[in-house]
Amino acid sequence: MTRALLLLLLLIAARPLAAQVTPPDTARRPVVDTARATRVDSLPTGRISPRGAFLRSLVLPGWGQSEIGAPERGIIYFALEAGSLWMVLKSHRKLGEAYEREDILRRTGVIPEERTTGLVRARRAQREDWIALSLFWLFFSGADAFVGAHLRDFDAQVGSAPGAGGVQVGGSVPVGRRP
Repeated sequence: MTRALLLLLLLIAARPLAAQVTPPDTARRPVVDTARATRVDSLPTGRISPRGAFLRSLVLPGWGQSEIGAPERGIIYFALEAGSLWMVLKSHRKLGEAYEREDILRRTGVIPEERTTGLVRARRAQREDWIALSLFWLFFSGADAFVGAHLRDFDAQVGSAPGAGGVQVGGSVPVGRRP
């Protein structure tokens, strides 16, 4: 049941939300000189701001990446966050079981009332670690969506090829206006 729900949420988050994007108002479209224009597709059409991408990823990790055109990264962030939250719940259940065992040990007189067992301390630490990791993935997803929204129009060509002594990496970044 929970696996099916997780899979359903994953599919929903990865699905493009094109139905929510409104087409640009044609009356406000800037006049484009077709002799100079090389890329008409670079006009802003239904794009979200970096802040909007950040906030979307805070609401649902991966949503911001999906909106800026990187649904694969969005799926990864959603899966990481979902897995971390699952482990928070699982560690919380394990902590409850440790409290129950500790309570039994106290009632039977094995340990004194004011003392806690090492298992309870370990389970508390595990839960705190999973909560911290969940928060990390949440904010990391938001930061990635923010940066991705800023860099979505960056036109760089990067490549790699095997070379003598290792891998050679090269890139080119166009500077200035295109004719």
